[in-house]
Amino acid sequence: MKKFINKQRLKIKHFWHQRFLKHHDFTIISNNCWGTRTYQKFGIPYSSPFQSLFIFAPDFLNLITDFSVDKLTIEKFISYEDSKYKTELEKENLDKEDYPIGILKDGTELHFLHYKTAEDALDKWNRRVKRMNDKMIFKFSDGYASDDALIERFDALPYKHKICFTAKAYPHLKSVVYMDRFRQNGKVELEWKYDRKYINLHSFINAL
Repeated sequence: MKKFINKQRLKIKHFWHQRFLKHHDFTIISNNCWGTRTYQKFGIPYSSPFQSLFIFAPDFLNLITDFSVDKLTIEKFISYEDSKYKTELEKENLDKEDYPIGILKDGTELHFLHYKTAEDALDKWNRRVKRMNDKMIFKFSDGYASDDALIERFDALPYKHKICFTAKAYPHLKSVVYMDRFRQNGKVELEWKYDRKYINLHSFINAL
């Protein structure tokens, strides 16, 4: 009974969030799980393959510069020992996590943190690539080997609908949302839990 009640509450919550949305089929290109959590928040299908994974900042910026769906072919999978970000993974204790790492055509590493097998990651990635559309939102943040130069570079990209969450203020950058609760951390964490305090997601998405 409790499970049924919770399910009904979730349906009501999704209905409430969706009723203020003009679009229900947008594609989020995100460097971490923010996109996943946003789709879940609204209770709408994933129209993007960038789910339950993370991408280190240098790779992410290279991937979305002159972005094209043609770039999204996974050519192989590697282990953490072969990652060019091995040192960063060890610092974050992610070297102890057994998850697949996909490699795109341009060398971008897709860290499928919440997937058990390469087969599952590849299957879901390919199916969701086919769901993508031209209503795209590009999302970035200041973790995963990011720095000031990469944040500046992201802000300069010619995409109208882009957003970057940071633990440091960048008043001269239009796409940056400064999350002051993380200023002592040096980077944002789990930004999807707190974004509603800093932005109006409905308005942002409706502007697509």
